[in-house]
Amino acid sequence: MNQPRPTVILDEPCARLRDAVAAFAPVFVFRASRGFLSSPLLAAEELSGALAAAGVAPPYVLAAASFGGFTALAYAARHPATLAGLVLLDASHPAQGPTALAAIPSGEPPTPAVAAFQRHLQGFGPVWTDGCAAIARITTLGAVPLRVLAAGRPDLPAELSAAARDALTRGWHELQRRHAGLSSRGEMRIVPGAGHDLVRLAPAAVLAAIRELAGAPAMNVDENHPAGLSGG
Repeated sequence: MNQPRPTVILDEPCARLRDAVAAFAPVFVFRASRGFLSSPLLAAEELSGALAAAGVAPPYVLAAASFGGFTALAYAARHPATLAGLVLLDASHPAQGPTALAAIPSGEPPTPAVAAFQRHLQGFGPVWTDGCAAIARITTLGAVPLRVLAAGRPDLPAELSAAARDALTRGWHELQRRHAGLSSRGEMRIVPGAGHDLVRLAPAAVLAAIRELAGAPAMNVDENHPAGLSGG
């Protein structure tokens, strides 16, 4: 008898893929009650409670993007036995600010865009700072199947020199490799030409990773317009 496929949990940025995912697996969309202002540790427990309240039993494949990656990592560290897989989409990393700031030479043009980018790298307030500290304490996810997708062309100010852009891109990819290294079954994939919003810019690559961990057969889809892509 065939076992039912894992339920695929999509965080809010991934929710627009729900119809495409529903074509091959059950779907549960999770929205943290305070959105970007939610502590990753609290949001991870909120997710656990929401699944229990909805009667959605494991195993799960959890897909999360950007800052939602912190919540996904916190959940995976606390509840690894519930996961059939974890997909991180250009996920935030606790060391991303210091790593990027160190990669920008002092001689870069002090344009408004570069200055704003440098301020951005300094963090987003207490929730970000506390979240970085909490996620930095996670040193292993054991053997949770993990796919880390990284933007091949990270979103960077156009005024930066080619050397600075190359250094920042290499640094970002190294951080994504560190995410993948948290699991003995982790794999990092660079998505060529795509920026930070992989769900919008490379949905087929995202769906392929989810399909793989959900045990669904591979499917050839148009990279920019996969069947069933939801606008919501």
